[in-house]
Amino acid sequence: MKKWLIALVAILPMLAFAEGKVGIIDPLAALQGSEHVQQKLSALDKDMAADKQELKKLNSEVASLQKKLDKDGMTMSSDKVDELRTQGQQKVIRLKSLQHKLQKKSSEGQRAILEEMQPKLQQAVEKIAKQKNLDLVVNAQAVIYAQDGMDITAEVSKQLNKMK
Repeated sequence: MKKWLIALVAILPMLAFAEGKVGIIDPLAALQGSEHVQQKLSALDKDMAADKQELKKLNSEVASLQKKLDKDGMTMSSDKVDELRTQGQQKVIRLKSLQHKLQKKSSEGQRAILEEMQPKLQQAVEKIAKQKNLDLVVNAQAVIYAQDGMDITAEVSKQLNKMK
């Protein structure tokens, strides 16, 4: 009898939940669909453009030095080979440093955008949930199966665009 009571107590909340309406959202996709976020990401990309260009240039120079060493290394003096290797190593160090700088700048910029947009995303989700009379909104990454029409991601993106 005690086991039945425990099972009933465990099942009752699930039965009550089964009557509620559930929505699903992919928060990152909703944010990426926002014009404001797209503008911020575009500005971040423009801010990093010069460093990206230098990165391409350094990659090209390192490849050129390596090609020269492979092609002419046997006929060059050992001093010249050492000089080219040193140049190559210095460029590789600069290349790695620049890659790290770009990765850090990109991560920090994206994190700042997410932090700025998180409250707006929450407001947009709440507004759409109220409009659709949803009792629960779940992250799409936590869902294995959902019927069509439960995804509110596009609607949240539209709401974010209206909020500015």
